[in-house]
Amino acid sequence: MILQIYLEGDSSVRRAFRVRMAAKSILMDTANGRADPALDAAAGSLVEAAYARLRKDIIFGDLEPGLKLRIDDLRSRYGLGATPLREALARLSATGLVQATSQRGFRVTHVSAADLDDVTESRVSLETELLRASIENGDDAWEARVAGTFHTLAKMEAQGLPLDADTFTRWEHRNRAFHEALIDCATSRWTQLFRATIYDHHERYRRIAHLIAKRAPEVRREHKQLCEAALARDVTTAVRVAAQHIRRTGHAIRSRLELLARG
Repeated sequence: MILQIYLEGDSSVRRAFRVRMAAKSILMDTANGRADPALDAAAGSLVEAAYARLRKDIIFGDLEPGLKLRIDDLRSRYGLGATPLREALARLSATGLVQATSQRGFRVTHVSAADLDDVTESRVSLETELLRASIENGDDAWEARVAGTFHTLAKMEAQGLPLDADTFTRWEHRNRAFHEALIDCATSRWTQLFRATIYDHHERYRRIAHLIAKRAPEVRREHKQLCEAALARDVTTAVRVAAQHIRRTGHAIRSRLELLARG
């Protein structure tokens, strides 16, 4: 009977059947002490794929704030199984991008002015601490990375920034690379980890507000000042400019969100 269902079913039925058989085999091998490292790696890869795609879609705003993340919907959207999706959602809840709900459910974390202010000040605190340490520790290779990432970012900013999504995404990649180059000689692993988490949240707010074109001249000037101060090893100026840059962006996002809320 099972064989008949397999042969007569469509591709999705056959695929589900093969997945169940593979899972059963893995469980049996594990119980007998014969777990296959290759299968463990494959399972881990599925979780990583689910995590990366969910994280991207949340930061980009494709999964909107407050959206309930139903496993069946996510399976259809990503073509992945329930287990890696649940594991990925659990990991994302640890970063604050996802919130666990009652009955083992999840939803995209809501946004608010208070949360934005908290994210902004947390980023200022973490990033300026890392910047200070990175400038003090940086070598010639670090200077080259800072100068190189600033050059590619400045070239794009000098051309102006239209509001289309592709251009905004390319700018975000270059912006992230520049800010990460500035701090990558700081040696505190935990501070780097917390800052990376906060940066994801700040990027999500920037994408929701989609305001960079209006602040482009200021942003371009602040990036130039930040690069020059870092390369001059002027810690005081670099920290001051970085804090102003992050806070001004936060204030602009807040104003934009208030305007959008008013319709």
